[in-house]
Parts: sequence; structure tokens; C-alpha cells
Amino acid sequence: MSRLDIVIFGASGYTGKFVVRELAQVSNRENLTWAIAGRSKQKLDQVLNSLSTELGIDLSHIEKIIVDINDEQSVTIMCQKTRLLINCVGPYRFFGEQVVQKCVENKTHHLDVSGEPEYLERIQLKFDEKALENQVFVIGSCGFDSVPADLGVIFTQENFQNDLNSVESFLTFNFGNKSASFNYATWESAVYGFASSKHLGDIRRQIFKTRLPKPKFKLPLRTNKFGYFYDNDLDKYCMDFMGSDKSVVQRTQYFNYNVLNQRPIQYRPYFTISNAFYTFVTILWGLSFSLLAKYKFGRSLLLKYYRFFSFGLASKKETTIDQMKGISFKMLFKGIGFGQKLDNRESESDCQPDQYIITELSGQEPGYVSTSKIVLNCAIVLLSESDKIKINGGVLTPGAAFRNTSLIDRLKSDGFDFKIIRNDSIAKSNL
Repeated sequence: MSRLDIVIFGASGYTGKFVVRELAQVSNRENLTWAIAGRSKQKLDQVLNSLSTELGIDLSHIEKIIVDINDEQSVTIMCQKTRLLINCVGPYRFFGEQVVQKCVENKTHHLDVSGEPEYLERIQLKFDEKALENQVFVIGSCGFDSVPADLGVIFTQENFQNDLNSVESFLTFNFGNKSASFNYATWESAVYGFASSKHLGDIRRQIFKTRLPKPKFKLPLRTNKFGYFYDNDLDKYCMDFMGSDKSVVQRTQYFNYNVLNQRPIQYRPYFTISNAFYTFVTILWGLSFSLLAKYKFGRSLLLKYYRFFSFGLASKKETTIDQMKGISFKMLFKGIGFGQKLDNRESESDCQPDQYIITELSGQEPGYVSTSKIVLNCAIVLLSESDKIKINGGVLTPGAAFRNTSLIDRLKSDGFDFKIIRNDSIAKSNL
């Protein structure tokens, strides 16, 4: 029996519904066969019926696969039905590994939208070798976490004619006249993701047995002892972005170094804050969150009183697509590099890096609208362009998997804007 192209697992969940909505609108144009999967047939029916009414598309023929994450046989059957699984069931720390295992065993590509570094790197440690052997691609963080950061660095690097030394990114959210909010599931993943970060050191020692060369010109740490700095060019306060972006981009740099023989780039992500008051509030929140998330009792408080600890931002109420209109994000990438191409991946310039490139990536509401568009485009590209990936399988980052594909062009056609603001490597080479 021929397999479906895509199955969306967790289709009745908050993120899953957005992914189903996107797929329903493009499946005929892309000539895709697909199904949805989850625990409750009633909830899956509700998703399809609601979208049929909203979009004016008949979805009555779409197969519904009943899957219990704790029932290995039902997970196996789901994986055997499709070429590619989009997994929207989190927190991935608890529910992700068993799905990846069955995908790898049954030669089914697996994409997720996780922003949990410990889960992502643990999956690489456990399944990379077997996935490569079975010619299966397991690609995590295929949503807002962390495709914009990973592809943004690649876009910056590819448009810089010489060798880049480092890139900093600055993430800004624009809520327009809307109040900021996010779903409880995102809060829950953040709580457990932070709690599990203590395991990263051991995992990384096992994954990255070959250390990257130490750069001669190290990217300076810009934050002060309180964890922030003020950027005069942006006219904003900035703090370290604690999501998965740094972890994902770093893994891409290892892939570039070990597989593509490329000189690695240093990377550091920040997010911006409009004024000193909100910076102070964010510092206090960060201290309380990090302290509580370390301990079981603290995590129970964070999850039980999520409205209080998130300052009312986390909610179990579902926000509609109309309510998200006008919300957007922008990531500014500031790169600095050398005035010449270096000979090889080990080479270091004797001159200070002095050529700048500034690029920008922007898109719609990041958490759900952009995430659903990104992961679906990743899935379509993987199904049609896997021959462009430099290896035949494995656990990869988006940057490692998609750098030579049409993904950036597809995202440009789907509401994302990639642009170059400044590029000294072109300007100075033309003098």
C-alpha cells in the first residue's frame, strides 16, 4: 500500500490546528496526500469540520488516525502510513522520543516544532546513527524555534562575499494594538525545557567529540552583570534570548565544519525591549522563573499559577487567526567578517574583522501563524528536494538540512521577508 505524503500528529492541539489549516489550503496545489492523527476521533472531526466551514474546502475525505502516545502499536501504525510525520505533540521532553523512535524504525521522516534544546540534542545523540542508516531525516525546531535564526545566519553568510567571523541576532516582537499572549502549552514546554537544560553538558560532550577551533577574534559578551545592555544603533535594551536558537545554530556550525568543511561562525542571539522599566521587570521575572524551574515544587507552582507567573501572558484560551492579525516579528542579523576569503576551515586572518553585513528577516505572528507556515514548507521541501541534502539521513538542524534547497524562496512567497540592509563585502570590493 502506498504511503501518504504527510500526517500531522497532534492535529487537535493548539499548534496542530494551525498546521492543519495551512496544509488544507495548499495540499491540492502541492499535490499532497495527507491525514491527521490524535487521541480523540471526536476532536479530529471537530478540527476538520471547523476548517471546512471556515475555508470553504471539503475535508470530509481526510483520513483520521487514532493514536495514543502510550500505545506503541498505534504509533507504529501511524508512522507506517506516511512518508513524513509532522509531530505537534509536546512537551517533547515527555512525548517526543517514542515518536522519533518509531519514525526511524519505519523509515518515516520526522519534523517537529520543538524549542527544547535538551530534547533536540538528546534525539541527535540517540538516533542520528540509526536515522542515517535507514536514510531517514529527523529535523527538529522547524517552527519559529528556530528556523528564522538558523536560516537567517545562513542567508547572512551566503550574501557576505568573504568569511564571516560572527553574527549577532536581535529579535523584536510587534504586537500593534494587541496585547501579548501565548498558549499554555508554550509555557509548559518552556518550564520543562529550562528544567532539563542541566543535562545539556553531558549530552554535548557525547555529541561533539571534535571541538570547533577557537576563534582568534572572539565575539565579545555584551550583557552586563544584570544580564542586559543598551544598543545605540537599535535604540533598545537587549537581553540574551534563552530559546533554542543558539543551540540549533551551534549544531549547524558543527555540521558545516565536519561535513561541508566550512569555517564555523560564532553566534549570539538577543531579544530587544523598548524601555528600562520593562527591562527591569524582565530581569525580575527571569530570576524568579529560573529559580523555580530548577525544582519540582517550583515547577508545580509555575504550572499551577501560570497566569500569575507569566504576568497574565499565558492562557489556555485559544486565540483565533483574526485576533493574531497585526502581530509580527523581526530579526536583525549583524555580522562582521574579514576583507578576504580564508584558505580553509582552520585558517585565521591576521587582521581584525572590519567588514559588516546587516540583514533582516520578518514575518507574521511568530508562535503559531509563522510556525505553521514554516514547518509545512519544511515538510514540502524535504519531500521534494531531499537529494539536495549533503548526507542521506540523520538527525539534523533546519540549517544543515535546507541550506541548499528552495526553502528561503518558498518562505519569501509565503509572507516572510529576507532583505540586506548593509553589505561591506560588496561595497568595498567594488571600490
